[in-house]
Amino acid sequence: MGILVEDNKERSKLQDRITADLRERSERTSLDEDHDVDLVEDSRHVEGTHKTSSFSWFWFILVFLAILSLIIIFVLK
Repeated sequence: MGILVEDNKERSKLQDRITADLRERSERTSLDEDHDVDLVEDSRHVEGTHKTSSFSWFWFILVFLAILSLIIIFVLK
């Protein structure tokens, strides 16, 4: 764990400008609501897919039953 100490005496004007520019860019992108950072929605491999449907509970039950059957097989051996 470290402590961040800022000493303004050692910072140059160039470092101050770079910091201000990066801060401005960060604020601009955070205010842009339509900006998708990872651009997943625009990817071609996502076309034709959909989000999890109402049958997702079925998969959870199948996984649970598979784990339960493995436990029963190895415990009652």
